[in-house]
Amino acid sequence: MLQKIKKIVDAIENFPLSLSRFILAFSALIALRVLGENFLSHFGSRPAEFIAGSILATYLFFLFSIILLILFLGAYLQESSKKIANLLLWGFFLVISPPLLDKYFCGDQRCWSFYAFDSLAGLGKRFLTFFGSDPVIGITYGVRIEVALAVLFLIIYIFVKTKNALKAFLGGFFAYTILFILGSFPSWLAFLFLAPEKSIARVEGLDIAGLFLSPIRYFSFSGTEILNALNAKMNLIYAFLLVPAIVFFFWLNFREKFWAVAKNVRWIQILIHAGLVLFGAGLGAFYFPKNITFDAFSFFALANLILAAVFAWIASVFLNDIADIEIDKITNKKRPTATGEVPTEDYWQLFLASFLISLVLALTVGVKFFLLILVYQIIGWAYSCWPFRLKRFPGVAGFLSAFALALLFSDGFMLLADDQDISRLPAKVFWLLIIAFMISLPIKDLKDIEGDQKNGIWTIPVLLGETWARFAIGLGIFVSYALSVVWLNAKVLFFPAMVLGAVSFWILQNKKISPRRVHIFVFGLLFLYVLLMAYFLFWKNMQLVISNL
Repeated sequence: MLQKIKKIVDAIENFPLSLSRFILAFSALIALRVLGENFLSHFGSRPAEFIAGSILATYLFFLFSIILLILFLGAYLQESSKKIANLLLWGFFLVISPPLLDKYFCGDQRCWSFYAFDSLAGLGKRFLTFFGSDPVIGITYGVRIEVALAVLFLIIYIFVKTKNALKAFLGGFFAYTILFILGSFPSWLAFLFLAPEKSIARVEGLDIAGLFLSPIRYFSFSGTEILNALNAKMNLIYAFLLVPAIVFFFWLNFREKFWAVAKNVRWIQILIHAGLVLFGAGLGAFYFPKNITFDAFSFFALANLILAAVFAWIASVFLNDIADIEIDKITNKKRPTATGEVPTEDYWQLFLASFLISLVLALTVGVKFFLLILVYQIIGWAYSCWPFRLKRFPGVAGFLSAFALALLFSDGFMLLADDQDISRLPAKVFWLLIIAFMISLPIKDLKDIEGDQKNGIWTIPVLLGETWARFAIGLGIFVSYALSVVWLNAKVLFFPAMVLGAVSFWILQNKKISPRRVHIFVFGLLFLYVLLMAYFLFWKNMQLVISNL
C-alpha cells in the first residue's frame, strides 16, 4: 500500500510544472472556491466593492498560505520546492470543500466563515481545542474539516517521504500551527498594531474587531462598504507580506539565478521609481495636509504603491532584456540573457510574476492606482516589443518613457489628493517632469550605441554620436534644473539648481566617465536635488502640520 502511494506521490512531484502553469492551476482552484461560495448563497445581491474585495482576499490568503507551506515543507523535508508545489496543488482541491460542508451542516441558517478574533489566552485555548467550541461562526465546520484533512494529508506525505512516524507527526503539528495562525491572523496583527496603546495580554476580541471591522481609511480614501473593511485591510497586508515571501522563495531555491537577476535590475532606476511615488505623495501632503494619516493601514497603502512601481519597473526590465537579447550580446554582454545564465523562458516566467505582483499590489490600494500601473506596463510593452517597438523612434520613445515615469509620480500624489483626484496635480509640475525626463533619459542609451545602430534603434546617441549626444543631454539637464526654479517659483532652489545642473553638464562632457557609469552620477545628483526640494518646499511646512495633528 505504501509503495503504491509513493508511486503516486512521485508521479505528481515530477510533473513539469512552470510558474505560469502553477498560477493558472492555482487560480482555477480559487475560482472554483469563489464560484461555490456564491452559488450556494444563490448569488445574493452584494455591492461590487464587496465582491471584488472578497475575491482578492480569498486569492491572496490562499496564495500566502501555499507559499508558507511550500517554504515550511521544503525546509522540513530538504526537498525541492518544485516537487512540493506540485503536490500541494493537488492537495489544494480541499479549498473547494468548506462552502459545501458548511451548507450541509448549517443548512439555510448558514455558517459564517470568518477569522478567529480572540485574546491571547483565548487563542491559546482555541489552539488546544481545535479552534474552539463554536463551529457556526468564525472557524466553521467546513474550515475545520478542511484543516483536519490538510494536516492528515501532510502527515501521510511526510511519512511517505521519510518513513519516520515521529517526524510525520511533528510535521503535521507544525502545519496545524501555521494554519491556525493564518486562521486567526488579524488577532496576531492586532497584538502588534495595538502594542503602543495596550499590552498584548489586555487586547480582547472587541479590540481586534474594532481595528479590522471599522471602515477603512488611509490618507484621502475612506471606505464606504463596511462589510468589505476586513477584506480591504487584509488585502493590503497580505499583498505586502507576499513580496518578501516570494523574494525569499526565489533566493532560497534559485540562488545563482537570483543573484544574476538581482544584479541586473538597475538599482538606480528602482530608487528613482520608489522616489517618484514618495515625492508625489510628499507633494500631495503639501497641498492636502488634512489627508495625512499615521496608522498601519496608511503605511501598507503607501508601501504597496511603492512596491507596485518597483515591480512594474522590474517587469519592464525582464521584457526589455528579452526583446533586446541581440543588442545585449553586443553592448551588454554580462546581462543574464546575453550570457545564457538565465534562460529566456525563465525570464518570461519572471516577467509574468513581476507583472502580476505589481498589478495586485496597486489593486489593494485602489482601482485608480491599478489602472495607472497597468498603463505603465502597457507603455513598457509598446516601448520594447514588436509589432510596435517604439524605442526605435527617439521623440516618441522619449515622451512615452517620460510619461510613464510621470504617471508614477501622479500615483503618489493621487494617494493624498482630495477624492484621489489626479486632476488636482498642478499641470506645470506634471509637464516639468515630462520635459526633464525626456531630456535626461537618453543617458541610458549612451552605452548601447553600437548595438542599437546595428539593430535599427534610432536613439539620440545613435543619431548625434556620443560627443554631441553628451553635449545635448547635458545642456538639456541644465535647462531642466533652471526650469524647476522658475516653474515652481522657488527662489530658494536657485543656487543648488545651478550648481547641480552645472556639475551634471560637466560629468556628461567628461569622457573619462564611462557611458555605463555616467547615469549613476547624474541621477545621483538629481536624487540629491529632489531631497533638497522636498526639504525646502515640503518638509518645513509638513513639520507645522504634523505638530498640529
